[in-house]
Amino acid sequence: MPPQDFAGRPIAEIVEAFTSGRVAARDIVDGVLARCERAQPFNAIATLDAKGARETADALDARRKRGEKFGALAAVPVSAKDLILTRGLRTAYASVTMKDNVPTLDTDAIAQWRAADAVLFAKTTTPEYGHKVLTDSKLHGVTRNPWNREHTPGGSSGGAAAAIAMGLGPIAMSTDGAGSGRIPASCCGVYGLKATLGRVPHEKTTDQFGQLTYLGVMARHPADLGTGLAAMSRGHIDDPWTLSIGRTPFAWPQAGDDPIRGKRITVIRRMTGGYLDPDVEARLEAALAFLDKRGARIREMDGREVDWKLDVARIILRANQIERFADLLKTRRDDLDPSFAKTLEEGEAIDVVMLRQALLDRTLAYRAVQKLFGEADLLLTPTVATPAPPATQNQFAPLMVDGKPIGDLRSAWYTYTIPFNMTGHPAISIPFGQSKAGLPIGIHFVAPWYAEGALISLAQAFDAETQASALFPPGFAPAG
Repeated sequence: MPPQDFAGRPIAEIVEAFTSGRVAARDIVDGVLARCERAQPFNAIATLDAKGARETADALDARRKRGEKFGALAAVPVSAKDLILTRGLRTAYASVTMKDNVPTLDTDAIAQWRAADAVLFAKTTTPEYGHKVLTDSKLHGVTRNPWNREHTPGGSSGGAAAAIAMGLGPIAMSTDGAGSGRIPASCCGVYGLKATLGRVPHEKTTDQFGQLTYLGVMARHPADLGTGLAAMSRGHIDDPWTLSIGRTPFAWPQAGDDPIRGKRITVIRRMTGGYLDPDVEARLEAALAFLDKRGARIREMDGREVDWKLDVARIILRANQIERFADLLKTRRDDLDPSFAKTLEEGEAIDVVMLRQALLDRTLAYRAVQKLFGEADLLLTPTVATPAPPATQNQFAPLMVDGKPIGDLRSAWYTYTIPFNMTGHPAISIPFGQSKAGLPIGIHFVAPWYAEGALISLAQAFDAETQASALFPPGFAPAG
């Protein structure tokens, strides 16, 4: 059979087409690989494994002929960010210093996807060691937004978001350290989920108990977030956060009540009183109108009423980064991206008093958010304050709007995502329309611990209203 373009199809349809014998896994994979060729100008793929993906597909086809049973991701093409260890497939961390690194084992979440019979076909682009919310590197170059190549897809999971937007598989595994999964999901018009701390094993990190970074899922269809999360949520002995909830993997689909009617939703329009793009605010207003129509109980609060401890995540992350990469800064500085070197210098300036205070402040941030959930079932914010910045945006330069600086990226653009990496709460970016210039805009919901199912069901309700899952960037809509 010729390659089969399953772009835009949910996972359930792909699995059924394969397991029923209507379509070979090889043809599904060849369809994705053909799309990868078309997508090359946007640079979403760090390492393509066409040979390995076809071999995996051929093995699945042979098993089907023998009448074997399959996992929940049977013949589903998946990708993983270039920070995630993948056995036999280069994991370069977008760094010249690791350009030849081929791991001998998988991160457990990837091992779980493979055990569910997924077909890993690529690693997606990221900035060097995932250090910023833009996606470019010395090793892989600049990744561009598929809706407008002059803009960034966001970061640091920018390649994953761009790949999903262009139909390069139905799900991608991301990472999220301060919004790195949700930010690019918003910029590229797809769904991005950060689960609760401990829901997904992240056993390869150096600081297990101070964990701020999560393995997440991006998808075109909300239900595929659930399927992808369920297939990577078994606990791991080396990740202490998973040893409670991880003993019982996340289940999808879930039965439940109406995800909107009667829900108490607290809206936080601005975290710190800063700039909010008029197009973003207009889409937030439209979301509020939809929620009100569906029977939600909405209240707004001034984000300045809460001390979000926004610098805490930066201090903890930078302290960990300089401990891990100090030798690279000393011996291979010229090989590093200048912005990564500057990031590490920030880490050098952090002393033990600052770090100790940050660790204490993380607890205060958690308690502040928990207090909000005493009066709310969900929190709602924009995902980011403006649509995607230019592809050439400097991480340390001011963000410009109409020729005027509105502040640095951390304080002016992505304040909304940072707190919930510290506090562990699950959060999701939901695509909800576009700017006047045609760039995607996302809205951001946060839920109590372990309420990922509520967030996914909420996303399904929004998708039924917007049909966002059917939208493709120019030139990438499936034929017919």
